Amino acid sequence: MFPAFVLVATVEQCNTGTTYDMRTCWSKRADTASEALDAAQQRVAAELQKLHIDPKPFAAATAAWRSARDETCAFEYRQYLPGTIAPQLQTECGFRMTQARAQRLEALTESLRDHGAVAAQAPISTDVDTELSRVYGLYRTRITPELRAPLEASQRAWLVYRKKECAVEGGSCIAELARERVTELEDSWVGEAFW
Repeated sequence: MFPAFVLVATVEQCNTGTTYDMRTCWSKRADTASEALDAAQQRVAAELQKLHIDPKPFAAATAAWRSARDETCAFEYRQYLPGTIAPQLQTECGFRMTQARAQRLEALTESLRDHGAVAAQAPISTDVDTELSRVYGLYRTRITPELRAPLEASQRAWLVYRKKECAVEGGSCIAELARERVTELEDSWVGEAFW
């Protein structure tokens, strides 16, 4: 069974000072998260090699994650243009998604070490997908028609990532990633929550 984990909450202390100060702070956090992700990816790759598990699906999932992150953060950037806060929010998005990915990979490494194999796929909970559809639908109605295409591109990229990642992880990956996506959509909205 894939171990459960909790996403580390985004630290809000970067959201003080000037826009430049905030952007610089979030950039430093994003760099630190990227370093942690690189290390986590190396540990997963080493564990897969040790267990003689084909690394190609993991490489495909990693590429799909990058695409999902890039599409999601590009959407968040576009959403807040022409405001000066747009670059900061794009950086925050990258930080959140990179941090979440690093945590997933740490949990995957632990699972591979404990069980010596990928966990079997757990039954899919429709409750989680229903919640994701609900939040996504509400979000879609709150944005301008021009922003719907970037949001949809982000969602398509995320669905590809989820499919590839869950083929590697097994376990409760589908439900966990759906919860993670709901959190990302909610965190990307600046303003009063509407869900």
